[in-house]
Amino acid sequence: MARKINSIVNRLDNLKVKILITGANGFIGSHLIRRFSALNGFQVTGLVRDTSDLFRLAGGEYDLRFSSLDDPLEDVVQGFDVVIHTAARSSDWGDYESFYRTNVEGTNNLLRAALAGGVGRFIHFSSTVIYGFSGNRLTGEDQAPSPFKNPYCVTKVLAERELLRYRDRLRLIILRPSNVFGPGDLTTTYPLLEALQKGMPGFPAGGKYLTSPCYIDNLVKATELAIRAECLSGEAFNISDGNDMPWREFLGRIAGELGVSAPRFPVPSALLRPAAWGLEKLYTLFHSSTPPLITPYRIAQVINDYSFSIEKAERLLGYQPVCSTEEGIRESVRWFLKYSDQ
Repeated sequence: MARKINSIVNRLDNLKVKILITGANGFIGSHLIRRFSALNGFQVTGLVRDTSDLFRLAGGEYDLRFSSLDDPLEDVVQGFDVVIHTAARSSDWGDYESFYRTNVEGTNNLLRAALAGGVGRFIHFSSTVIYGFSGNRLTGEDQAPSPFKNPYCVTKVLAERELLRYRDRLRLIILRPSNVFGPGDLTTTYPLLEALQKGMPGFPAGGKYLTSPCYIDNLVKATELAIRAECLSGEAFNISDGNDMPWREFLGRIAGELGVSAPRFPVPSALLRPAAWGLEKLYTLFHSSTPPLITPYRIAQVINDYSFSIEKAERLLGYQPVCSTEEGIRESVRWFLKYSDQ
């Protein structure tokens, strides 16, 4: 796969909104920089680490700056109108200190630099994981955070709390996407489609609980609206396809697009919970850098309803999904099959 990146400095007029996107090489960040670079009225720069793999940006020409969230960032953010913060440690595995350093301290460092640099708008990517996995049915933004006991979930809540301390000093908007999927996602989308293609025989609780799909193009649209929104500083918005459905339906649609059988056998939750906790303790004991096949996080999210209201985003951002979940599945399968052949 070609990995050569042409980093260019665009000379554009002062009327363009100058945007800095952190984590521009990631799944979400790469879609944002690709989309916004193609729009009139935006001058877009991506922020990536020196060691970042830039394969998702191959074939495009982007203005990139190289730095880490724990570096001094005042000079990096100077002159931008908007900072879109997607960079984070996003995993269900790892030590708490590393998550805290990136998700809380790194975010705080970036925001302080944005304030010092005169940035007017800060769009922070949080997650619906802040509501927890004890059961959600059309949960709204007024629901108090109740994170699952996992470093990723806990530090996403702490990051939001830190940011809200500065809500009076710049316009802060928090986006809470649900289960994001789409082309380029090697963390969730690719492994899920690969498992289905190989013949996933069963699924926890028979897939009867609700999931909340969020196709990447819909999240990109919500972000574009957040750049222009006139809502109060500190507002948070759930973002999804607005089409929450049982896991068995979601998996069935993917399987149909792949031309394979959907999972048929229900795996009892009562067996999976203790197995996940036991494996986590065992892997932690041996300081494994890779997670077991099942973790408490993964099991908890699929054996409880995970459904969120997007009414607030519709009302205050004017958000409407631009792609249906079905369209998102088709595009994801098309990408998966092409990527698998490489």
